[in-house]
Amino acid sequence: MSEAKHDKSKLHYQLDRISFFSDGVFAIAITLLVIEFKVPVIEQATDELLWHSLAHMGLKLLGFIISFFIVGYYWSVHHRIFGYVDNYTSRLIWLNLLFLFSVVLLPFSSGLLGEYTSNSALHLPYGIYVANIVLTAIMNVVLWLYVSNPSKHLLTHQISPERIRLGLYFTFVVPVIFVLSFLVSLKLPLIGRLIPALIPIALKYGLNGLAKRAHEKEASRKKNEITT
Repeated sequence: MSEAKHDKSKLHYQLDRISFFSDGVFAIAITLLVIEFKVPVIEQATDELLWHSLAHMGLKLLGFIISFFIVGYYWSVHHRIFGYVDNYTSRLIWLNLLFLFSVVLLPFSSGLLGEYTSNSALHLPYGIYVANIVLTAIMNVVLWLYVSNPSKHLLTHQISPERIRLGLYFTFVVPVIFVLSFLVSLKLPLIGRLIPALIPIALKYGLNGLAKRAHEKEASRKKNEITT
C-alpha cells in the first residue's frame, strides 16, 4: 500500500490516532477478561455454600489475575515503544494492528482456560493460552525491531544496540516462562500453572543488571561523542 500524502502538520495528529486506538483496544481487552466471572447463583444460599462456590473459582481467579497483568504488561511495553516514535508508515500501522490482534485474542484464550481449568487432564486449553502469549510476544518483537531500525526513520532519536537488546530480553521473558510452565504442567498441572507467578520476580531482579549495563553503555557512548 502506498503511503498517505498527509500534510506534515497532521503528522502528530495521525500518530495520536494510532496511540489512542491502541489504548482503546488494550482497555477493551483487559476489561473483557473479567466477563468470565459470573456471580454464583445459589438457591437457599448459605455462607458455607457460597464460600464453597467462590473457592471453586480460585484457579479461574488466578488465571484472570495473570491475564490482567499480562495485558497490562504488554500495554506498558507498547507505550514505551511508541514513546520513541516520531513518524509512521503504512507498514507500522499494519504491524501494530497485527500486534493488537494477538492482544484481543487473550480474553478468548483466557476464558477457554478458565472454563476448563479444573480439569487437569486437559492440556489443550493451557496450550492455546500459552500459544497466544507467544504470538503476542513475537508480534511485539517484530514491532520493536521495525520501530528501532534507524533506516525506517521513525524515531525521535537513534536507539542504542544495548537498549534494543534490552527490549528483546524484556519481551522474551514472559513467553519463555509460560512455555516452561506449559511443559511442567504436562506432568505437574498445578505446579506448572503457578510458575508464571515468577514473572514479576524475573522482570524485577533478573533484568536489573541488563538495564543498568545498557544505561551505562549509552552514557559512555554519549560522553565519547561529546569529547570527539
